[in-house]
Amino acid sequence: MAPRRGGCSAPGVFVSTRFLFASLCAGLHCTTVSAADFGLADSSPPLSSQTAVADIIHDWSGGYVGVVGGGAVGEVKTETGSGTLGSDTTLRGGVAGVTAGYNIQNGNMVYGVEGDVSWAKVKGDQSCQGFPSQTCYYELGLQGTARARVGVAMDRTLLYVTGGLAVARGQGGVDPVVGAAIGDDKQTYLGFVTGVGAEYAMTDALSFKAEYLYTDYVSRTSPLGTVSPLDSYRSEPSSHILRVGLNYRF
Repeated sequence: MAPRRGGCSAPGVFVSTRFLFASLCAGLHCTTVSAADFGLADSSPPLSSQTAVADIIHDWSGGYVGVVGGGAVGEVKTETGSGTLGSDTTLRGGVAGVTAGYNIQNGNMVYGVEGDVSWAKVKGDQSCQGFPSQTCYYELGLQGTARARVGVAMDRTLLYVTGGLAVARGQGGVDPVVGAAIGDDKQTYLGFVTGVGAEYAMTDALSFKAEYLYTDYVSRTSPLGTVSPLDSYRSEPSSHILRVGLNYRF
């Protein structure tokens, strides 16, 4: 009897199929493990949001001290009680001083208080109105402010507005002196100050700032015989100050 066709083919195909399937499974397993291994090697834990913010946002909170200096222009209105003698005198000069303050930061908003004391020599003179043969002179000296500051922080840059109280020493009069008058009037003025500024943190502790301040003082009146022998004398100064400074934060 002749043998049947393909009598030995079925077992061979079955064995080959099992071998091929086992080989595919082994290959897939190795590929999966290798991919996992490479994934673990390349992955790194993400930074938390707080850590990322801390790395890019400068902290403006805390106390600080500093030095300031710059220039000033101003004007003083002087007039005797009768209005017969007076002037609108332009003032020019420089200022230099020390400052101290404290900031509290909430998000990108910065709230603070600041005070400063400055030596100043802002002066001017001109012919008196009504008596051109006499010279009306004036000088603003020691000045100080106590101010609030509100600003917006953009990382290491702080833009702010400021305002508060101002005090200054001033001295004015006429030359030559007429009659029994002293000829020189010294006053302490109270007023207000307002302004704007920008500050940049060069390091975590040291910052540079530039600011503009406008000061306006309440007029003061001196008694008879101070500048004029028969008249009282009123003076009202104001000034525009542009200054720069360095602050050290602690």
